Amino acid sequence: MKVIKFGGTSIGTPDLFLRVAEIISGRFKKEFTIVVLSAIGGITDKLINAIEFSSSGNQKYIGILEEIKSIHYVFLSKVIAVNNQHQTKDQLDKLFSELENKLKGVFLLQECSDRISDSIVTFGELLSSTLLVESLKSQGINSEFHNAKKLIRTNSNYGDADVSFSVTNQLLQEWYTGLNQNQIPAVNGFTGSDENGYVTSLGRSGSDFTATIIGGALNASIVEIWTDVDGVLSADPKVVSSAITLNRLSYNEASSLAVLGGKVIHPKTIAPVEKQNVPISILNTFNPKVKGTFIGNADNQNDVEIKTITFLKNLLSISIYETESIYGQKIYARLFGLLAQLEIPIITIIKSANGQSMSIIVQSEFEHLFLEKIKSEFIPEIEKNFIGNINSRNNLSLVSVIGISQNVKSLIVRRIHDVLDNYGIHSLIFLDDPYSLNISFIVDAPEVEKTVNVLHEEFFGESITSVKESKAVNFG
Repeated sequence: MKVIKFGGTSIGTPDLFLRVAEIISGRFKKEFTIVVLSAIGGITDKLINAIEFSSSGNQKYIGILEEIKSIHYVFLSKVIAVNNQHQTKDQLDKLFSELENKLKGVFLLQECSDRISDSIVTFGELLSSTLLVESLKSQGINSEFHNAKKLIRTNSNYGDADVSFSVTNQLLQEWYTGLNQNQIPAVNGFTGSDENGYVTSLGRSGSDFTATIIGGALNASIVEIWTDVDGVLSADPKVVSSAITLNRLSYNEASSLAVLGGKVIHPKTIAPVEKQNVPISILNTFNPKVKGTFIGNADNQNDVEIKTITFLKNLLSISIYETESIYGQKIYARLFGLLAQLEIPIITIIKSANGQSMSIIVQSEFEHLFLEKIKSEFIPEIEKNFIGNINSRNNLSLVSVIGISQNVKSLIVRRIHDVLDNYGIHSLIFLDDPYSLNISFIVDAPEVEKTVNVLHEEFFGESITSVKESKAVNFG
């Protein structure tokens, strides 16, 4: 048994939708296959916009709802046989009626709770899954929709819910035993429910996560994630035109890539399948003959070179300087408590050797909130001059080199330093966890694309325009 998932770009047009149906049919003929589907490309964003307009009392939400209806009716007319269209339209109309009532309620109250928001943004997957099942049926392929809210149990952290795996695994295993093995089950991605039965979402791009939750719970032979690229690349192709497709990644490398800026894999995707040693394959809907990238257990000890170079933009450094180090532990304890209270994700923390300063790297969007809360929290310490200064430095980026085996790590570090020096790139902070397969460092944002390019040239040997000799090259 395998699980295959298709993203929004993979089903972004009626022709692509039919291609996906063909891929699913071909896979199912060889092995029992569970399908996980995202919303049609762009639909989730439209639903979010509709929520924003309706919650502010703006009737523009009605126009967006009509756009969403129109898109799905066009798909209906092109991916489903004429004889099946009336029945499918009735199903879509029922969903649209429910969606319209929810948005109207938000409009009347001019308020939308996170719980109601989740129940709205997950409609895209309900709509696309309905179309897929009926499209397969109209081609004579037996299929049935199975709602993920009955299969995946989460907490009530609406917007980015955490999965209760003990309950979810049991639900999925019981569900699987009752499946018709001659019927393709289609599951809506991105969706779960809490213990009260309210719909929850798994975070943006959470359909990848849905697929590996199912794959891990049912010990699938593989989880295939179909997207719009040939696999995981050695760098962002929008930044490095010579980026190459990687044949293989370990679970560890793939997890690091997801957290450190890679956009192909959702950060939560790896854990459910790694525990069961279920591999993942990243494949291209637009180029299905390409082997893609295999993710699974891998021995990297003999690897000399790195696997991929990635980056995170829009970062901020907030630094606190003490004048009285005797108060340091109390200050830091309160600071970490404040971070936990605000639920701000930390990229990294750097403490000075003398213990009198600390810098915290976070995403720039948290600048105002974090600075204001810190200054408010430490008013007495600032007045007594126990804290000398609190400042921020914006417009930073984190560049990461991923996939370095321990026996060559010192060599790779020296090569990275040499490349940065040769091209006049100043790294503000260099981070090297001795137990990880990665090396990361902070640079000013204007340097990030140049940095990724020259490192890619160094480690992958692909020729690029000489950034050392030509000032005309635009690195963003």
